[in-house]
Amino acid sequence: MAAPQPTPAQKALQRVTGLSRLNGWSVVIVAGLGGLIALVLGDWLSIGLGLLVGGLGWMEVKGGRMLRKRDADGMKWLVRSQMLLLALILAYCSSRLGSFDPESALGNLTPDMEAALKEAGIARADIMPLVHQMFLALYISVAVAALLYQGGLALYYRRKVQLVTEALAAPPPVPAASATENIQPFYDAVAAELAAQNIKPGLWARALAESSGDEARTKARYIQLRVDEMKRTAGPRPA
Repeated sequence: MAAPQPTPAQKALQRVTGLSRLNGWSVVIVAGLGGLIALVLGDWLSIGLGLLVGGLGWMEVKGGRMLRKRDADGMKWLVRSQMLLLALILAYCSSRLGSFDPESALGNLTPDMEAALKEAGIARADIMPLVHQMFLALYISVAVAALLYQGGLALYYRRKVQLVTEALAAPPPVPAASATENIQPFYDAVAAELAAQNIKPGLWARALAESSGDEARTKARYIQLRVDEMKRTAGPRPA
């Protein structure tokens, strides 16, 4: 039997959890590599920035994990991770733009570069406007890229809140039964238990904790947990 097609809400949930995992881990890895390079160079400011960026990447990963546990508060973590990362990048770019030091910039010239300038009859002061323009272009570009990417991602997550919440409030989709497994009787048994108010207190408490107290999500999570429990403890699968 063919599996039912996912609803738009379920598709949104799948996209959000997948994107948050990919983007979050990418940020963590890039921040970690940058932090290692900064550690080798002894740049403590960059090490601190790397830790902050890595922490915000992990915040996005955690938000995705919360959604996979059917906790809608994960969306708040996703939106906040992007807004905080955007604020951090903009603050860093602003501080760099306001701290241009001509002597420090020219201090990066190698002896070969100095010799080439001398042979060409170009004084150090003559290239200063170009160096300044390149410096401004670099950090302005980074700031604009962050506005487009982190800002856009935060907006994307924000717009998906309603659909994701709807998907989490609905009962989890029932996997299609294979030729060797029919799980519908488990769901029938759980439905009968609920109708008779025969609820496992410990399992309900777990569902409640994993659903942040939301009643609709708690019931849906309880059903899935109870079915999983029945499948583990059952002997021959019901036909």
